[in-house]
Amino acid sequence: MINKAIAIKDKTDPSKLLKVALFDQKKCITKPHKHNGYLELVLLERTLGKHYIDGHEIQVKAPCLLIIRKDNVHHWELSEPVEGYVLLLKRQFVEESLDLEIRRLIDELEDMNTINFKDISTLHSLFSLLLTEEHRTVQEALLKAILAKSVQQIATENPIKIKSKNLFLQFTDVLNKEKQVLNNVAYYAGLLHTSPQNLNAACQKYADKSASEILSSYISSEAKRLLFYTNKTVAEVAFELGFADRSNFSKYFKRVVGLTPQNYRKMTD
Repeated sequence: MINKAIAIKDKTDPSKLLKVALFDQKKCITKPHKHNGYLELVLLERTLGKHYIDGHEIQVKAPCLLIIRKDNVHHWELSEPVEGYVLLLKRQFVEESLDLEIRRLIDELEDMNTINFKDISTLHSLFSLLLTEEHRTVQEALLKAILAKSVQQIATENPIKIKSKNLFLQFTDVLNKEKQVLNNVAYYAGLLHTSPQNLNAACQKYADKSASEILSSYISSEAKRLLFYTNKTVAEVAFELGFADRSNFSKYFKRVVGLTPQNYRKMTD
């Protein structure tokens, strides 16, 4: 018996965390494959065909946006010529961003694989700008606009889809809305009327991370924001994030980020 392995493709640039390219006409028909740890957004402005993702057949009718995650096995059969763009996003780009809204918007798209649009002009302009943009801050702003426009479209076409969020999305919602992020998974499980074990299972299922890891990324991101954008002392930042003292916060920050708060601030000055 021949042991068939699923191909893993990597179309990213090693030097870039975000890449946008025009749709490659040689890729109108592909074979089943996975991606090497990155999220792919494919804006199709003109084409017809079929997209197979994790064993499900989806009819493709442009204009639409395809969402392909790192664990998805997919391939497509699209009629030529295809007009559109491909955006490749590495997890590191999102984790390094100080804009937590980007993470929340990606979470909102968790259960989607295709978003249909009637008017694609705004997305076309955003993708077109990202095609040549190299400045990180501008890239984040354009990506955020693309994600927000996509979430807005889902809410317009299917408001129930947005309202019926799973436990993982409820957790990230709370983290984004809370004025103070606390390093306590049990606290958030209580707010969501569930157990820490259930919350952890939901995070593992939808983000491949534990609830503690999700929480750590939010705390470290908020700490970076405070250290970068404000003149608060390390002790004041520690207090604002709910740590007992500066020492505990500094140890936590160094374990998660790899630098002390003081060294991180010096590096970003």
